[in-house]
Amino acid sequence: MLQNVPFAFFGHSMGSYIAFMTALHLKENYKLEPMHCFVSSATPLHKITHFHSSSFSGISEEQLFNFTTNIGGISKDLLENKELLEMFLPVLKADIQMIQNFNFVKSSKTLLSCDITCFSGTEDIAEEMEGWKDLTSGSVETHKFPGNHFYLTNPSNETFLINYITRCFEISYCA
Repeated sequence: MLQNVPFAFFGHSMGSYIAFMTALHLKENYKLEPMHCFVSSATPLHKITHFHSSSFSGISEEQLFNFTTNIGGISKDLLENKELLEMFLPVLKADIQMIQNFNFVKSSKTLLSCDITCFSGTEDIAEEMEGWKDLTSGSVETHKFPGNHFYLTNPSNETFLINYITRCFEISYCA
């Protein structure tokens, strides 16, 4: 049981939404809350607009491929592996459809009290990262790294993320 064990969530892209909604579910239903929530390359839930446009309705896998390639949303390793790409595109399409169909309504019940740290690439499509402050009574910090949606695969960015998250645990656990 997590009653006396500090925990945190890290989510990248759609994983950020899953992490936030899981934290909210735990808070509302079990009175448990992470000590920290780390979101990466994700526009705040109440600010998402780019996936709600009609341009994504009925999008073909080729159009999806072109869109994600243009925004830097597909890693080079994936682009070079056609078999893996064929498995990935339907999953990505389903993720976008899920975001399109998801209706998040901000209210006092949809707020966390833990700190949130936001990470994104300078060339990423994630917008208004500071808007995560509307979803917690805790503090919110944002960090931008050189790169696109996959900024975190850069070794220096990865090292920063690991060290930063480790420090957050040490500070919170020792406090």
